[in-house]
Amino acid sequence: MSQVTIPNLNGFTGVPSNSDLLIIHDGTNAKKITYSDLSTKIFSGSTSIQSDGTQHNLTGSIIPTQNAQYDLGSAEYKIRHLYLSNNSLFLGDTSISESDYLNRTFISVSGVPRSFDDIGTKGEIRYDSTHIYICVAENTWKRFSIESNW
Repeated sequence: MSQVTIPNLNGFTGVPSNSDLLIIHDGTNAKKITYSDLSTKIFSGSTSIQSDGTQHNLTGSIIPTQNAQYDLGSAEYKIRHLYLSNNSLFLGDTSISESDYLNRTFISVSGVPRSFDDIGTKGEIRYDSTHIYICVAENTWKRFSIESNW
C-alpha cells in the first residue's frame, strides 16, 4: 500500500492506488472506503453523495453542522436553477409554499389583456385609464369599469 496522508483534511500527498482502503471515523462510527470511491461517495449515517464529475446524486438530507453559517452560491457565482417540490420554502421564519404563490395577487406592468382569454396568471391585476383587469384563472380575465368622476 502506498503512503497517503491527509494534512488538515486539505489534500493528499503520496500516490495511492484505487484499491487502497481508507478508514473514515467521525468519533463514533468508522467506515471503510476505497480510494477510488472516495471521489464518488461520501457517507454520513444513511446519507450518501455520489459523483461522476458532472453531477452529484444525493440520498438523505443535507443538514449543516452550524446554524446560518453556510451559503449555496454567492453574489458572483449563482445557482442557475433550483427545483423544489410543492412543500414549503422558508426564508427566516416566513414560509412560502406553492399554494401561497398560486393564491397571491400582483400588479403586472404588462399591457392590458386584449380579450377575456388573453395570456395571464391567476391573481394578476392590470389596469388602464378606463378599466381594471383581474386574471381569475390561468388565461381567464374579468374586467371592471373605473368610475370617471369620483
